[in-house]
Amino acid sequence: MGSAVSGQRTMFLFGRNAHNSQDARARLDRKLYLARESPEPDFDLSDCCLRRLPSGIFSICKVFRKDNLYLHNNRLQTLDEGGQMSDLFLIKVFNLSCNQFFRLPKGIKYLVNLTELYLQGNYLESLPDEIKFLECLQVLDLSKNKLKHLNPRLGNLKCLRLLKISDNKHLTKLCPELCLATNLLSIELDGENFIFPPPYIATNGTVEIMRYLCSEMNTEYIAPLPSDISPSQVPNVNYNPFEKQLGITWEEQEAAMVEQESKIHKANQHQREKFLSKIIQEQQVLDTEIAKVQGVREADRQKLMKTIQKEEEDIECLVKNFIQIDRLQPEAIQQQLAYEQAEHDRLLEITRQNYDNVRRGDILKAMEELIEKDSSIQMYKKYYKDDLNNIKENMLIQETEGAMKLSELLNAKDESRTALVQTLLEDQDIQKAMVSSLLEKVDAKSWSLNQEISLISTNLARLSIIEQEKKNMHITFNYNELLQQRVQLVELLDNLLDQRNIRRKQLIDTLKEAETEGVRSNDFWLKSYQKLLDSAPKSLFSVRKLDPAFANNLLQEGVIHCLPFLVKYLFSGESLLNITHQSLKESGVTLSSDRDGILRALQLYVQSKSQNFNMPEASSVQPSAPICDEEQNCSGVLNVDDKESSIVEGECVVCMDAKSEIVFVPCGHMCCCQPCSQNELQNCPMCRMDIERTIKAIVV
Repeated sequence: MGSAVSGQRTMFLFGRNAHNSQDARARLDRKLYLARESPEPDFDLSDCCLRRLPSGIFSICKVFRKDNLYLHNNRLQTLDEGGQMSDLFLIKVFNLSCNQFFRLPKGIKYLVNLTELYLQGNYLESLPDEIKFLECLQVLDLSKNKLKHLNPRLGNLKCLRLLKISDNKHLTKLCPELCLATNLLSIELDGENFIFPPPYIATNGTVEIMRYLCSEMNTEYIAPLPSDISPSQVPNVNYNPFEKQLGITWEEQEAAMVEQESKIHKANQHQREKFLSKIIQEQQVLDTEIAKVQGVREADRQKLMKTIQKEEEDIECLVKNFIQIDRLQPEAIQQQLAYEQAEHDRLLEITRQNYDNVRRGDILKAMEELIEKDSSIQMYKKYYKDDLNNIKENMLIQETEGAMKLSELLNAKDESRTALVQTLLEDQDIQKAMVSSLLEKVDAKSWSLNQEISLISTNLARLSIIEQEKKNMHITFNYNELLQQRVQLVELLDNLLDQRNIRRKQLIDTLKEAETEGVRSNDFWLKSYQKLLDSAPKSLFSVRKLDPAFANNLLQEGVIHCLPFLVKYLFSGESLLNITHQSLKESGVTLSSDRDGILRALQLYVQSKSQNFNMPEASSVQPSAPICDEEQNCSGVLNVDDKESSIVEGECVVCMDAKSEIVFVPCGHMCCCQPCSQNELQNCPMCRMDIERTIKAIVV
């Protein structure tokens, strides 16, 4: 029981067709053990052929304070089985490259301390909006995917330094919001395939790309700070933490990390001081320019004041001159003023009259336009009503014509249907096919041949299942005996198929003779078909309920063809022990040898039922036939459910979904369904023997 559970768990993690699943399982157990026992900050589950994550690995990362999680070179499609994504908030390096991801989970938003994310070699088409929560992310590798567009939320990653998006054939545009990631130093892409930005910019480096995106967003491009991340510091896809040198202790690693952090701090401080000095210089230059502008404005103001003072002096002189002239000649000036006033009044009156005339003309013109518009509106309204009435009339006419045409079409279809039905009733070939198929169905010998073919097909399926179970259990005992049995069964199946074809031909010849000798009429075959339906026992069509043990006894005695004569005994509930020579003769069994064979088969069947009844109660095998004793009547009909039927249905070894129904010749394996056998198979999937031909088995 334990081995079966372990096998199911291995199949769940590594898949049904995983190669070297035992080695992969051992490798996984070793890495899980090292992850719990080793103080290293790395948790590596790469190269384990995983299809599903082992449960609880995210909790391991949280409990053992792991910084790096490597899941590359597997077959993962989802992260749901690993646990809660919120347990990975301490992870700084996350490697999911070379897997089968089509989308990222929304729980990635919990990885707030993540600095490096590797997703190359997957099937990603887009990124989720939750990528914006990875504010500490510095390296993002999306190469060798199927991206069609970039998520604008990448602009929220202020710490992003390296972005790889090469080998994405369908990606031809960058999102303009990417320029908001102001610390981006390097973008690796296939610039020749891009439309936005154009190829001559996309192939000219990261600086030109960022300048172009900033211009599209109407923002100023600011060069990012120099990066301390070199290509050598980026972890490789095939990184293995178990190959580290054992001489390096964690104290030395801690000292190296402190030294590296101090270098980064000094570089940032130097860059900050350089940036502040640059800002101070620019501020001084700006103050100088402002002082120059203010000096120019002050000079212009002084010049304007001087001009105003000069004009005021000129006006004062003119006023004084005018006052002097007024004192010298007052009467002439008064006359001149009176004349100018009268002239002014006259011109004002003329202007007022002209204005009134123009206004009156405009009002009249506007009234004429309004009247014309009103009349045109009335005319258009009349035309609209007329057109609407015409359209309604035309629609009524068309509807009437459509109803008439539809009625004619329906009448024509009724006549056509009547003619087709009449032709179908008079079609001799169709009637002949119906009678021949029904005759073959109720024919005793054809039924016996079909039962024998079904029995042989069932045995072939059992042999194939037994051999497949032995292969799974690595048992090679009695392989030649199984091969010999399969070959004998295949030869017997060929012989039975030939006999069935011969019997079918005999039935067709019999029908032809009946047609030539009988009374020729249009409904000859329909009458024959109705006679067969009336004469055939109703229970014969449900013969699948027959006990296989009883049919096997009849087959051994060679009287399986007499089964239709036993229908009234098998399905009427009457005891089989009451069957005698006389009753068989009255049922239509004329040959004494057939009657003897039937009675022997009945005796063997009753004995087998009695033996099954007398078996001890401790046996774990339940009989498939009903219990029979001296006081119980044996009817030969099963009364069990379909779920307890002894029919064997093998599973197709190719698709592992449909049941097996094709026999391969000469090996005799019945291990493949019909759709899979049509995929140009040249060798048997079980024994790799060349396939000469195939036989479609009948399992009833």
